[in-house]
Amino acid sequence: MKHATTRQVTRAAHALRAYEQVAFSGEASLLQHDRIHTEALLAALICDLEHYANHHGIAFSNAVSAGRAIHAEENADLPTYTLGDQVRLTRQSGRCGTIIGWKNLAPDDQTHFLIDVPGVSFVYAEAARHLAPAPPFPPTATNLGTVTHANQAAQTYTSIAARLPSTAEPTRRALQHDAHKLLDALSSWSGITITQLRDGLAPPPQRKSTTQT
Repeated sequence: MKHATTRQVTRAAHALRAYEQVAFSGEASLLQHDRIHTEALLAALICDLEHYANHHGIAFSNAVSAGRAIHAEENADLPTYTLGDQVRLTRQSGRCGTIIGWKNLAPDDQTHFLIDVPGVSFVYAEAARHLAPAPPFPPTATNLGTVTHANQAAQTYTSIAARLPSTAEPTRRALQHDAHKLLDALSSWSGITITQLRDGLAPPPQRKSTTQT
């Protein structure tokens, strides 16, 4: 999934809106409402730009070719990550996590991906250039099924940890074994210590019920 940089689109929108205001002075803008109008306006702008280039002795075809080449390079550099992708954070000691969203951040309005790292209480926001594909999460067999994704492993561990206090033997022992396996797999994959994972993935404390008389 590719995310166009809003900075480039915004610059183009400003230029096109300014051209529309000159070409159709005093009339309401149709840029956001009429696709045919917008395409015609783009064509008219390109035509006028070629007239401008010819008038000033500029090779218009060279400028167009250079622009298209830059556009192709920028498209090649656009991130291809999407929700659920597992990535390595190159600026964070190679920690690994899962993409849970993205947003544009100032000052350059660049796309930053939001990454959930198991056991970490906050969400990382990193540009694509600071990310790399993470190694596959090691499939981990548990009594609840085989876990194949980091987020699934974290959720399964939290579920098991919540069940342990009220589970009798020998099921309790089997669940404890699964919990240890999940922590080991998560730690080796994410780069987070087992202690931090255990603390960060601990289930929320249950509220004690009270009876009023």
